[in-house]
Amino acid sequence: MDLIKENTEKKRAVFLKDSDTVRKFWYDKEPGWIYQHADTLKKVQPDYVKKVGPNYIDFVRYVGIPASKLKHTEKFVQEITHFCVNQIQNTLPYAHGDWVLSNIIVDGKDMYMVDWDNVGIYHTVQIYEKLKSDLQSAFGDLFDPSSI
Repeated sequence: MDLIKENTEKKRAVFLKDSDTVRKFWYDKEPGWIYQHADTLKKVQPDYVKKVGPNYIDFVRYVGIPASKLKHTEKFVQEITHFCVNQIQNTLPYAHGDWVLSNIIVDGKDMYMVDWDNVGIYHTVQIYEKLKSDLQSAFGDLFDPSSI
């Protein structure tokens, strides 16, 4: 397996297991948390979880480019905003909770959310305020908070 990303502060690492699978390890989580997290993800994003172990989850690998690496045009901001709002509406009462651009994979016209570590049930107002905050941080003046 090839290391993709490691966060020693948060005690987790992501590996490319094979061409279709990403494995995420948590070094500080109890197995019960891992299994519960996987069960939640199966409700929120069916077919995303492939296999679960006591300290890891294997996920479908989405091929594409992180939104953080793409040019930020007004059209792109609108597309990301629309995607995020639709994603929220499709997963309620659960929400991703971390809409930083590196968590959005873009493959042509398709977009995917990754890194669901913060998934949970949140108050709707809290969800949209966090989304606005994340998009404002990512896009600055290009983002219009009233668009949500």
